[in-house]
Amino acid sequence: MRKIVFISISLVLIGLTSCTSTVKNVYRDDFRSASKTEIEKIHTEVNAKNKNRTILFLTQTYKGEKITVLQNGKTIYSEYPITNLNNRIASYFSFDNERDIVIKDNNSKKEILIPTKNTSKYKYVYVMKKVKKGKFQFVVTYSNTLRPI
Repeated sequence: MRKIVFISISLVLIGLTSCTSTVKNVYRDDFRSASKTEIEKIHTEVNAKNKNRTILFLTQTYKGEKITVLQNGKTIYSEYPITNLNNRIASYFSFDNERDIVIKDNNSKKEILIPTKNTSKYKYVYVMKKVKKGKFQFVVTYSNTLRPI
């Protein structure tokens, strides 16, 4: 009986490690920063001057599908963003970084979790969609550097 359980667990673990993740997390601050006036303008616009506020940017490959963001079961964002090809930003807003948020993409039927352990350390979160061979992947970049918009 123990052998069967061991083999079953081994097969499940091998199957899980061979799957590609729908979320890739990146942590970086090594890109060009926006000017101080642009940073102030964005922080004021989305009410993110406090330390407990983080700004989430929806960046590339958004084509008007419904995106819903939930925090504590309440909808804090529900729009149909379209990526601007000039600045590669679809939309942005601030949220309370002391609670997890869930992003739902109605087109791909995917949900991703942005945990508090990351958002409390970083002021900016960039969420990009990638589509390779019909498979969706989200790349979430955590940073303390605001990219020029």
